[in-house]
Amino acid sequence: MTTRRRQEKELQTYYKRQEVLKTGRLPRVELRSTRHGNHPWVYRRMLAGPYEEIEPGSLVDAYSREGAFVGRGFYNANSEIALRILTQDYEEKIDADWFRKAIARAVNLRHEVLKLNAENDAYRVVHSEGDGLSGLVVDRLAHCLVLELFSAGIHKHLDLVTAGLKEQFPEAEIVVRADHRSEKYEGVKMDGPAPSEKARTAVIREGNKKFNVDLRKGHKTGFFVDQRENRARIAALSAGEDVFDGFSYTGGFGISAALGGAKSVEAVDLDENVVALAEQNRQLNGISTEVMKCVHGNVFDVLRTHRMADRKFTRVILDPAKLAISRHEIPKALSAYADMNKLGMQCLKPGGVLLSCSCTGLISEEEFLGALRAAALEARMELQVFLVTGASPDHPWAMRMPEGRYLKAVFSRVFPL
Repeated sequence: MTTRRRQEKELQTYYKRQEVLKTGRLPRVELRSTRHGNHPWVYRRMLAGPYEEIEPGSLVDAYSREGAFVGRGFYNANSEIALRILTQDYEEKIDADWFRKAIARAVNLRHEVLKLNAENDAYRVVHSEGDGLSGLVVDRLAHCLVLELFSAGIHKHLDLVTAGLKEQFPEAEIVVRADHRSEKYEGVKMDGPAPSEKARTAVIREGNKKFNVDLRKGHKTGFFVDQRENRARIAALSAGEDVFDGFSYTGGFGISAALGGAKSVEAVDLDENVVALAEQNRQLNGISTEVMKCVHGNVFDVLRTHRMADRKFTRVILDPAKLAISRHEIPKALSAYADMNKLGMQCLKPGGVLLSCSCTGLISEEEFLGALRAAALEARMELQVFLVTGASPDHPWAMRMPEGRYLKAVFSRVFPL
């Protein structure tokens, strides 16, 4: 498209948007096909648009082909997930009061039901669709609330979100982080105001553990609060054991194992910055270098080296980052899961415990277990699975959206065949 034609199209879109604003009503979009179920996401191909006159992230009313009201939510013609439905009640307005109530309901689960604030100052406050706030993740990390944005709609209504959070946490510093891949898919920049100096780092507490967190450069919100209960399980399984913590990030599992009485811990990650932070966390928790070593290295290569040297552990933890963000990447991800877990099994003493994790939401629990089964077959090992868990309960998921149950954590004993 030439520069002149592009300018003409942008001008036409601008005028159309102004006309929409003049009506004072929410724009209307229509479904191209029949909607089965009540999943909150509606993909672009399912809509009759694109409705380019609607500004990305705007609230719209959606109707079926027959003219029946379907729901009200965020629309973005740039995104594959073009419509994120927030309510199916025609009488319910999505306004400041709606956001305030949704956030209050989310906080109630964490404080009144789960009582997480009693022993922790690090937990998830809002978990996207699980709390009815599509495209928004909020973690409390000590004195800060770290927001991660995944939709143009949340960004467009960020002032209402922050007002609702401030009502619940009046003293909190708010840090806004945009997921760069989401910015690409949404077609809009989704950053927030620059944080103050005291909102750049934090020291959080999780039970008897403390962690330094980089709030601006760390992965996701800066700390993986979803593994809190699995870290506690590892601590309970580690007394007197030799532990390998692969993809250790800032040392969450390794430090839990060491404080649980592990004889030795080797924590390995490829990112030099997080290895340095893990080393700080080791010191912060009073763990000696004789017990825990933080190693910069490729987990696959380190495990292969241990296999060649016949170095064996009694506990192996493998918790890699997300391996697939689109469906065509799933086969490669499953192959990687199988490869790393085969190596983990081969570095375990008979009867040792393997914790295998996947945070790839596109991969189902059944598919992940299939990858572990394939790994065991190739390694000639028997896996005795004794526990399959997921994210901590401050990560609720809606039954109508099973993708929200993204984390798989499989605890098993390993025996040679």
